[in-house]
Amino acid sequence: MSSAPFESQIELDREIVRLEQQLLDLKRRRNAMSPISRIPPELLSNIFFLALCFLEADGVTPHKLDPNVTKQAICAVSHHWRETSFTDPKLWMEIHVRDSTTTKYLDLVGKNLRENQEVYLEAHDIVKNSSALRHIFLHVLKVEKTRLKRVVISARYSYIFREILRESSLWEDTVTLDLVFYRGSPFGKIDVTGQDIAAVFPHIRELRLATMPGFPRDLLHFLNITDLYLIVYIVDDIHQVFEILKSAERLVSFKLVVQHTRHAFELEGVLPSAEVELSRLKRFELDTRDTPLLLALLQPLRFRGNMERVFITTCDTRRKELSHLVIPAIILAFPETSAPETVKVMRVSVNSAEDEPSFVGYEMGWIARQGHRLTVVLPVLQNDNPSSVLAPEIRPLSTLPFMDPNSWILNNVQDIEVGTRPTLPFWECIARIPTLRRLTITAWDIDDCFLRILRGDVERPGNVRDQDLEVPMPFPALRSIKVNTETLSTSGLDVDYARALGQALEARAAGAGEEKVGKIRKLEFRSCMSELGEETRGILLSVALCVRWKMKN
Repeated sequence: MSSAPFESQIELDREIVRLEQQLLDLKRRRNAMSPISRIPPELLSNIFFLALCFLEADGVTPHKLDPNVTKQAICAVSHHWRETSFTDPKLWMEIHVRDSTTTKYLDLVGKNLRENQEVYLEAHDIVKNSSALRHIFLHVLKVEKTRLKRVVISARYSYIFREILRESSLWEDTVTLDLVFYRGSPFGKIDVTGQDIAAVFPHIRELRLATMPGFPRDLLHFLNITDLYLIVYIVDDIHQVFEILKSAERLVSFKLVVQHTRHAFELEGVLPSAEVELSRLKRFELDTRDTPLLLALLQPLRFRGNMERVFITTCDTRRKELSHLVIPAIILAFPETSAPETVKVMRVSVNSAEDEPSFVGYEMGWIARQGHRLTVVLPVLQNDNPSSVLAPEIRPLSTLPFMDPNSWILNNVQDIEVGTRPTLPFWECIARIPTLRRLTITAWDIDDCFLRILRGDVERPGNVRDQDLEVPMPFPALRSIKVNTETLSTSGLDVDYARALGQALEARAAGAGEEKVGKIRKLEFRSCMSELGEETRGILLSVALCVRWKMKN
């Protein structure tokens, strides 16, 4: 039998392969002509890098934004994208492990790691897939190839932590700079001690612990710790907190979140006899659900250094009346810090519940030190009969820092932004601040407390005036006012408020007596829905040198 047909079939198969390769080359050449293919590889790799959802501030990446899925999708788009991703080590510098992560994918990651590459490992909410973690430690994170920079581990059961520590001992002597580690879970106590962790990670600098039920008693093993974040269910001995703050010589960032506490009377008489000096700290956060505990932790502290961020909050809605003790304790804690120059007053949402109580945040800052902040969040009370259902007035409890214009918080303020609707005592206080130059407010209605203070239209029960609250010349150094009119949803109310503000400023100038009041330098209205008429503009220009009317987008 002749072999010609067989030979012809081979030739045909070869021709098909050649044409398919030629077609593939043509497609690649065509794709190369598209605008996105003309992006330089280094720029395209940066775009890929930004498309990944990397470790967030709390150390956990959301389930719905799995970076592994994003990497696989990028590699599947085209040959050019796949080659670009494989040649860029940045895309593989973070390894994210879930219970669904396969060793096949981890092998792919390992092949794309470079010599001496820094690696970030995040294993979130591991229930059973400890084998994937072991695979990383044994086959992917080779000492001669990578340097483990940061670890985030969250697991539910003790044996997983034990396996992690056992396998981690294989690279105990490697350069481990930062570690974020969770201990404890809603499913029970995890019996991994700080001494266990310190033995495996002797160079640990960053540590995050979530403990149940009590306060961790073995944190002094971490001699090199710089950043410490504790989530504690119960604090039964606050002296442990002070001991950590005094003993950790390299500590620059400390955050303590207390989710529960014992009865308040158990905290009485437990304060240290001496002040606790904090000269090295740059960032300090204290968040409790019990105001007596907050005060017990805060009162002995003295911030002597150049603090960058201080955040103090209490979610204790049971004892709102104790909030007035928090501000004096904070003032005492800053004996050598210059008075703030900027203040923001805003309503804060602590959780997503629709019926949650009101919380007001006070954010204080310094003009020459951008990024330095002192923030206080306190529960507040609302008026029983608010004039507006959408914007209830906040009772004086929320204006605690603003009851004395000569206090440390207010005596040097130049810029105040008010995002809440406080009551009259608030405005009476800040209207007497001699340094206040810039004011940002929210418009609520054409007879709100701010406009009444400007007009001098203040009525008290029985026509009795408190001499300490009288404002002979409101806002004596005021230069500019910004008004957010977004809360005035009805058409035309923004113009009505602008007209009322202009008339209030005219009344302020007329009531100055012998003191001559010049024009405001700038009036700015934002998120406006209506056009500003010439008559109203004329009223505003009679009291201001510049008027800006910005329509809502």
